[in-house]
Amino acid sequence: MNTAKLIFKKTNYSLLFLLFCFLLQSCCNTGTETQTEQNNYIGDWRCVKRAYPYNAVLKIDSSYSYTYTGGFCTSWFESKGDWTIKDDTLILNSFEPEECYYLREFGVNWVIVDLESSTIPKQKTSIEDCKPSIRDYEYIIFTNEKFIIKDSLLTHIQNPNNCCLETKDNFTKINSNPQNN
Repeated sequence: MNTAKLIFKKTNYSLLFLLFCFLLQSCCNTGTETQTEQNNYIGDWRCVKRAYPYNAVLKIDSSYSYTYTGGFCTSWFESKGDWTIKDDTLILNSFEPEECYYLREFGVNWVIVDLESSTIPKQKTSIEDCKPSIRDYEYIIFTNEKFIIKDSLLTHIQNPNNCCLETKDNFTKINSNPQNN
């Protein structure tokens, strides 16, 4: 009878050990998949197929931060912030600028004008009632802006509440190993 108890006890420990190994392996695989997904997004991305011509580069680095810079004609813009990945979706959020800048939301490229009064709304600034020193410079606000990689393009997922036409904020990868500043 003691031999039967001993065999039963060893079998339970063996099963418990195998279960522990299986769980440990599962955790390790999930981390590898997450790291691979992050590596797909890290790099320099150039804007393509815009409704109007300009140049923009989105740099996503391995320290969970990004910069977005660009311009057209005599105007230019930038944004800085952090990023996360949820499932297969990249999510960008801007840092609040400490200096006085004109602000524009990413993906919203149109101004709504009240046709009855013919007034154009006052452009938002980073500090209430401040006067930016550079007129043709905007800080772009990313608020939970979502992107996915589709057909090798970094594709912006348009907010369904955006009243504007689709802006086609898509990016193509130009550098897989950006320098972290």
